[in-house]
Amino acid sequence: MKKLSLRQQIIMGLIMGGVAFVTSASLAFFQAAAGVPADKTTNTWFIGLSFGVVVSVIYMALAGNRRVPIADAATREAALRPLSDGTGRLIVYRHGFIGKAAGVDVSVDGAVRTQLKSPRFAALSLTPGRHVIETEVQNRRSDPMEIAIGANETVVVQVIVTFGKTKLVQQQDFDGMRASLSKTPMVQA
Repeated sequence: MKKLSLRQQIIMGLIMGGVAFVTSASLAFFQAAAGVPADKTTNTWFIGLSFGVVVSVIYMALAGNRRVPIADAATREAALRPLSDGTGRLIVYRHGFIGKAAGVDVSVDGAVRTQLKSPRFAALSLTPGRHVIETEVQNRRSDPMEIAIGANETVVVQVIVTFGKTKLVQQQDFDGMRASLSKTPMVQA
């Protein structure tokens, strides 16, 4: 389970209590306004608490998201062009429905470089050589993937989020993916 700071725990408790109270009070009010006899009313407190728990779980799932700025169209186009300056480029992208609003932290060589929601991609400049990529979402890390990047080479890795954890898959056809990625929002990393 994700560890929340004290501030986030307080916010989550307030959200759960607030949603539970508003839902219970609203249901009780509507039952009274409809003239439902007291012995025929539903347990509004149970329904309210259920809604409160659901909303607080959603909050907990999204509490680790950071604000990551979206790059403009010119920056995205430049990131998808071939390299000629002797560096390497890693493009990490995410498409998919499962957990699309939860941010996935992308680490290269042990340092978090960006966070991706779905659909998004990031272009990271790297020195030529071997690098290790990992992802983390909700305190669940992917298996590390080692990649080799040559000078003026672009390596593309897809982040696949499943119910259990994330998986990294290296894609071979960057030229074929260029059209798809040109329509995908790019985060600044």
